[in-house]
Amino acid sequence: MSSYGITRKRNNVLPIVIGITVFLTLSPPSFLGWTSDVADLVRVPVTPIAHVGIMISSWVRPAVEPSDLPTDEQDRNEFAIAERNLYRQMYSAQLLRATEFADQLRLLQSLPESALLNPRPPLIVPIDITGKRPNDIAGIVELKLIRDASEKFKVGDIAVVGSDIVGRILRIGLTRIELIPVTHKEVGLTRATIVPAHPTRNRSSLLADIIMQSNGDSVMLAEVLATSGVQIGDLVQLDDSSWPAVGIGYTLGVVVDVSQLDEAPLRHRVVIEPRRRARDLSKVVVFGTGEKKVE
Repeated sequence: MSSYGITRKRNNVLPIVIGITVFLTLSPPSFLGWTSDVADLVRVPVTPIAHVGIMISSWVRPAVEPSDLPTDEQDRNEFAIAERNLYRQMYSAQLLRATEFADQLRLLQSLPESALLNPRPPLIVPIDITGKRPNDIAGIVELKLIRDASEKFKVGDIAVVGSDIVGRILRIGLTRIELIPVTHKEVGLTRATIVPAHPTRNRSSLLADIIMQSNGDSVMLAEVLATSGVQIGDLVQLDDSSWPAVGIGYTLGVVVDVSQLDEAPLRHRVVIEPRRRARDLSKVVVFGTGEKKVE
């Protein structure tokens, strides 16, 4: 068909469309009632799933009409009490859910801004209380298994609370995730830096580079030069390339003791204690480094 023929057909259709539009515009509202049904059919693909669920629930359990209520006064009272109890239960369930979301929001708000800008957002993982050993400060802590944990997490991923590292993932099993605290003996040698807790002009912003190791119990040990100026209360921050990069700069602990070494008078022994311990918490934030991005 030639371009002339196509153009001619288009010119013939335009007056018809205009005429139909004018006719529908001048028609009375009662005549156009069917258009709402057509509009509903067109909007089905873009209707939110929640709205579809509401329509289905209304069809399965229609609203109670006054004529459907029991006529007997005692039956009406029992029906009202049952409805009241149902809505009280629903309210309590929603209140608990809202409280849980508020706790998670506070936990995320305590993180540094850099953590929230990570391409793989942090996940909140509840700690399984039954997995703690009360008499073992540096013992393994069990985390509840979450969906697709093996894809979201890797062995070695870190768990934090605020800006404090509390442990690393040791194993991802079929029913649980094992977390080792930073003071666990299996953490091994860790490179870190010591910085002042309250920087001043008289103190360097970087006091010492250290290699620390757990004593197998509740603290970590390191050695520094006697001239480093390290004091009790200074912060120890992660600076180890073998750890996930997202954890660099997070706090591993605080200096609780500085003493001179008898065998090396020019060096001091530094005792480091975590500010937060996984065993004392109910939730931690895990920085997942799995291949699958968290949505």
